[in-house]
Amino acid sequence: MVLRGPRSGMELKFYDIASKILNDLSLEMYDLDWNAPTGQLSLFIMDPKTKTALIEDCVKVDRAFTPYIESETWMPENLTLEVSSPGLFRYLTSIEHFKGVEGQEITLGLTKKIDETIYPEFPKVLRNNLKIKVKLVEAKDESIVFDARGVQIQIPYTQIKKANLETDFNSHQPEIE
Repeated sequence: MVLRGPRSGMELKFYDIASKILNDLSLEMYDLDWNAPTGQLSLFIMDPKTKTALIEDCVKVDRAFTPYIESETWMPENLTLEVSSPGLFRYLTSIEHFKGVEGQEITLGLTKKIDETIYPEFPKVLRNNLKIKVKLVEAKDESIVFDARGVQIQIPYTQIKKANLETDFNSHQPEIE
């Protein structure tokens, strides 16, 4: 997995504007994705208290971008701005994202299977899978540690093709009073 690195060029310009707007609105940026060929700028925002965003938050951010889109000469003609929350099954693309979900369930898409010679106790039911659901124990600078059915495994980020937060709706049953 290529973790999101330093931003540059047009993406950095968008990042700087978005950071200012979100700071003014007391919101946080979860992620920003600029696709130059399509002109698609996707901005994922959240309220620092709730870790999600309401439609009203998205509308405020969209409207706050308008003066920049209209006045900045470097803005692309084909710009399409999408503002949304990161979602329940949010992608994990940075070390900060992984650190923010320590102790929670995640789904990992792996580039190669877990090495049974290094982790012989790795559950047999998961051994041939490149997509596994595990509990994230710790996010480090170069790797993550996860719990797979009671077995702790450490893998480098480079072995992760894709990762996202898992939400188990069955474990969130409403309490009956």
